[in-house]
Amino acid sequence: MNSIQGRLTFTIGALCCALWCVGSVAVYLAVWAGLVSQFDLALKTDIQALANMTEQSEAGLKFDSSGEFMPKFQREDHPDYFQLWETDGSTLYRSSSLNGDRDLPQRMGTLAAPRFWNVILPDGQNGRAAGIRFVPKEDEDTPRINGTLPLDKEVTLVAAFHRAELDQRLSYLAFVLLSVGAVLAAAAAVVVRAVVRHGLLPLSALADRAQRIDASSLQLRFPFDKMPAELLPIVLRLNNLLSRIENSFTRERRFSADVAHELRTPIAELRTLAEVALKWPEEINEATLKEALAIALQMESIATGLLALARCENGLVSLHPEKIGLDALVREVYQPLEARARAKQIAVSLEVPKDACWFTDRTILRSIFTNLVSNALDHTPSGGAIKARIEKNQTGERFVILNSSNGLAPEDMPHMFERFWQKDAARSSSDHCGLGLSLARAYAQSLDMKLDATLNHAEVVFTLSTGRR
Repeated sequence: MNSIQGRLTFTIGALCCALWCVGSVAVYLAVWAGLVSQFDLALKTDIQALANMTEQSEAGLKFDSSGEFMPKFQREDHPDYFQLWETDGSTLYRSSSLNGDRDLPQRMGTLAAPRFWNVILPDGQNGRAAGIRFVPKEDEDTPRINGTLPLDKEVTLVAAFHRAELDQRLSYLAFVLLSVGAVLAAAAAVVVRAVVRHGLLPLSALADRAQRIDASSLQLRFPFDKMPAELLPIVLRLNNLLSRIENSFTRERRFSADVAHELRTPIAELRTLAEVALKWPEEINEATLKEALAIALQMESIATGLLALARCENGLVSLHPEKIGLDALVREVYQPLEARARAKQIAVSLEVPKDACWFTDRTILRSIFTNLVSNALDHTPSGGAIKARIEKNQTGERFVILNSSNGLAPEDMPHMFERFWQKDAARSSSDHCGLGLSLARAYAQSLDMKLDATLNHAEVVFTLSTGRR
């Protein structure tokens, strides 16, 4: 399984080990350089002492082999070595430890700055050599004749020393670093795992809580008061998503109940008419057929409205934009409804400029206007008033239609565009099913417009705005 905890544990553990390795190598190299430098300093002292034992006179070169440093070159167990050459390459002196014809390699620096290098000693052991080229001092016992030139004959001196003690120290250092590294790696594996597990506890708690959420527990929310900053945006988005899903489920449940409620009555009426017609066929007359037709038309209206809403919500509405004169369209919509307005003695005022034009789909905009005007006529009490006008706003124009309120309250406004919602809980009216405003808002969204409803004292105000934000 691809686990964040496993990947973090492995990655952090590997990084800790890598850092320890880099640090150990750096420490080893630093200590190695210090020990080698210290060892070379001792070699420099020894080779300078050997150089002081070399003298020259007009009679030639000589080496004083009775110095205090000679025993280390004469011992039988792991002796050190040195060799002295003249300018012509002939050996002036060699330590007794260099038996046979084997010579030391010639590499040289100066007396102040000898040249150092690693070497395999004649006995096969690892060693370190130092080489210099220098002018021996003049022999004080046989001074040169006054007036003669100073003696400047150069010689080459190479000394090689065992480095077993240096290698032992370096080996011990490497062993300590490796041992400590192994212990720290094991400890890091345990500590990193525990730290990562503790650090991921909020994520684990989030996952456990998410597993408990299903369709029956959408009211649950993720706590965010102690949530880490990295998870807080996710928690807030999840809570927002749960809220929207809960609202959607609530609307769907209410929608199913509303559909069943709306269709139950006409279906029962239609069934009753069919049973009566079957039992008493002689009672069938034109009024019965008209009643059955009205019931069928009501059911068809509900089905048609639901299909139109589904098409809008799924983005299946085809748009054919064109330039539309709003004054002519509003009057065209109002003309077939004018008789209803006169019957209820409603004063209708259409204040739409003749030059007002929108570029949009005519059929859909006509459906929106029809639903708004028809809704206003249905819910305006007798003797009330309806006004329609065009207003300017910051993003364009808006169509405003307002009508006298029929007992609506501010808390009713959020429900105005809900499917099948009606102020009358008994739903006694069969003239409309409560889909008109829902369909009008869905059509407005498909045209990239915004339809809102507000309550202004005793008037309901519907606003269709272009340029949605």
